Amino acid sequence: MIRYAIAPRREAFSPFVKDIQTYFEAPGTVITQKRNIIKILSFMKQKVVVKSFKIPNPINRFAYRFIRASKAKRSFINATRLRELGISTPEPIAYVEFFTPLLERSYYISDYFDFDFEIRAVLKDPHFPDREAILREFAHFSWQLHQKGVYHIDYSPGNVLIKKEGDRYHFSIVDVNRMKFITYTDDLRFKNLSRFSATQQDTDFIAKSYAQIAGIDTAYAVKTLRHYHQKHQQYLQNKKRLKKYHRTNS
Repeated sequence: MIRYAIAPRREAFSPFVKDIQTYFEAPGTVITQKRNIIKILSFMKQKVVVKSFKIPNPINRFAYRFIRASKAKRSFINATRLRELGISTPEPIAYVEFFTPLLERSYYISDYFDFDFEIRAVLKDPHFPDREAILREFAHFSWQLHQKGVYHIDYSPGNVLIKKEGDRYHFSIVDVNRMKFITYTDDLRFKNLSRFSATQQDTDFIAKSYAQIAGIDTAYAVKTLRHYHQKHQQYLQNKKRLKKYHRTNS
């Protein structure tokens, strides 16, 4: 059984959506091939991005069939809502789910966003051109997300894409299947920013820039972001140690 939805005014993609498994196996540019596979494909001379989600475990296969929306469907719903809120994310085209009778494969299809670099590149390179301006605009973009109640659970360096437009920078978010729409507290604002691996100098700069935009006490902003950033780094280190332990003892 197949279940899908196509965004309004994108009905021309119906043949692509209905035969997505064939199209996905065709030659294309692989963006990532880890847990999920993301490819750039072409349809009607238009670049599209297709994310094929890993087949879930049996419990989730059942849940995604009868209880809650799959990751592909959530991506489509969340992207649609983001754009309604005026937040940039590649325009959603469709999602597709295959059941036998539980969920097997699922796909999310969106327009291709022709970005120049990820925020990751800026944070990694202390000599990146126009670095301070980009980090300042990143703080402003993050504040806009928070003001509109967008809590991107995977708000991390690889999920913030940037395109230079004149002397300004356009930010767009991807990997939007894990997302909430909430009312923020000040603490939660900085917790949401803590997944960005950065030096303490960069962390402080982002905190100060955000505080200036949001009208929050600067000392509080720096202290709070440092706290959550350190907690996240500790979590990553513990996770790395655990993986190493399992490898050496398996």
